[in-house]
Amino acid sequence: MPPFLRTTAFRLTLLSAGLFALCSFVILALVYAATVGASMNRADAAIAAEIAQIEARYAAGGAQGANRYIVQRSVGGGEFLYLFQDPERRRISGNISSLPAAPADAQGRVRFFYERAPADGATGGEGRNARGQIMDLSGGHRVFVGMDVEEETRFISNTLNAVLLASALALGLGLVSGAVVSRRFSKRLDAINAAARAIRAGRLESRAPRNHTGDELDELSENFNAMLDRVEHLMQRMRTAGDSIAHDLRLPLTRLRGRLESALIEADDAEEREAALQRAIGDVDELLRTFNAVMSLARLQAGERRRAFEPLDLSALMADVAELYEPVCEEKGMEFALDCPPGLRLLGDRELIAQAVANILDNAVKYTPEGGAVVLRGRRTAAGAAEVSVTDTGPGIPMAYRARVLERFVRLEKSRSLPGVGLGLSLVQAIAEVHGARLTLDDGPGAVDGQGPGLRIALTFLAGEG
Repeated sequence: MPPFLRTTAFRLTLLSAGLFALCSFVILALVYAATVGASMNRADAAIAAEIAQIEARYAAGGAQGANRYIVQRSVGGGEFLYLFQDPERRRISGNISSLPAAPADAQGRVRFFYERAPADGATGGEGRNARGQIMDLSGGHRVFVGMDVEEETRFISNTLNAVLLASALALGLGLVSGAVVSRRFSKRLDAINAAARAIRAGRLESRAPRNHTGDELDELSENFNAMLDRVEHLMQRMRTAGDSIAHDLRLPLTRLRGRLESALIEADDAEEREAALQRAIGDVDELLRTFNAVMSLARLQAGERRRAFEPLDLSALMADVAELYEPVCEEKGMEFALDCPPGLRLLGDRELIAQAVANILDNAVKYTPEGGAVVLRGRRTAAGAAEVSVTDTGPGIPMAYRARVLERFVRLEKSRSLPGVGLGLSLVQAIAEVHGARLTLDDGPGAVDGQGPGLRIALTFLAGEG
């Protein structure tokens, strides 16, 4: 069996064709039944009317009156067949010699077959279908009136043949259309499956073909390809993250090993060993911070903290974070300012939002040179959203790199001489996604003392007040 005959599309098309053929057959059968009924009812009504005329003549003039009428009608060559019998069932008149041999029903109706002599007088006759009715008159006489229904019978037969032919045609066309549609459908599915098999074999650059018609298979291919693009992007990010993790962990591990070895070999007294161990603990803490940051980002992206939302005072939270970073800025010779009206509230996770604000401030303090300024602002936008922003006068981030700095382990400072692992803004982005917030990066206030253009990072909580 060809593969397309086993497809769901072919089975569904075949089912639709079968249902269509069945419905067509039922409709045509009803038309056929109505046609047969109308034809036979017309013949029976005409026969009954003719018998009524004979009964009227019989009632008015007796047997002679009925016989006169039958003779006149028989000689006139009408469409009826007549037979008039006396009480002893002997033929009196009519254009047939005897009653039909077929049995009659309770009303005296009978269907029969007779032979009509050719008009040219040749031997042999044409067999024809007829219907009739036998009626016993009040004086013991019997009359039979029949009617030739050969034309009606042929019409009914032709109608039945047409019904059967139309049903067969509907079923046949359904099969053909099902085969054509399912073959085309299966070819497109085979192309998608071939792309999936190629990807499973390791060729991640393969993509499902599209015909850009916008139908369901084209939409499936589009989503399939978008998923593959996302997977390829994530794998690239994993490779980059792996390289970055290796680079960021190699230095503290190497430093840790060197200090431990130095403490073991070179340290002469307990104080030197203790100092070496303290430095080693600092290196371990740095490693732990890296792993904790990775784990926190993974938990956020898995949505584990979405249930911890509660109404919180954003103004008070920002004041607490500012209290921690203001001394750091003073120590570094930078100006720090907090600009936030009281009573700014929203619905969220206090710990996560505090971490996000702290990460943004940490980046600003880290990259803003001595003599610069950092401003932490909070406000309610015209749309009713709560916004937290940090503006600095540092070197800023070029427009082309602003999307990249939100990825894991991406650091624009290639020498990696400054502390950090490139996860700060990734965590902020993840926290924003958890809260349904928007993270934007814009230029800062411009050049200040030869430095600039600065950077403004804003978190806009679209949910508004909690």
